[in-house]
Amino acid sequence: MTQYESSQEKAAEMAKTKEQLEEEKRVALSQRIVPLDLSSMDTEALIAKAKELHDKLYKLESDKYDLDDRYKRQQYDMMELAERARQMNKGGKSAGGAADGGFDRLAEKFPNVPPKVAVCSKYDRQTDTRGFAERRNMFKEDKPQSQPAKEDA
Repeated sequence: MTQYESSQEKAAEMAKTKEQLEEEKRVALSQRIVPLDLSSMDTEALIAKAKELHDKLYKLESDKYDLDDRYKRQQYDMMELAERARQMNKGGKSAGGAADGGFDRLAEKFPNVPPKVAVCSKYDRQTDTRGFAERRNMFKEDKPQSQPAKEDA
């Protein structure tokens, strides 16, 4: 199947009306749901059928939980690997990466990973060597206000 055929199928899928989508849903559900004939079953058969359905439901729920847990773990691993790749790219030569203010493909791919905190301006080429306290005090210092000169008359 080519890319063109796939796009044609997607376009055909998008062009379907609401009634067509509802009909497809009904057909899919009718294939998956098996009707139960409860009138011909006695009490013991009903109890056995209930246990069978309960076991099936329990298995499906446990599979769902396991797959959901696996998905979360894989998402976490992907974010960790993306962060490691950023760290590795930071050390080498940057070819239009995020280090010089360019486009960061990894940040777009993994939006949940927080951005790097820049200690210096992105326009400066030197990192700020002052400590946190020195930088904080730079903004806290009270600047002396110039007082108007008193004239002796």
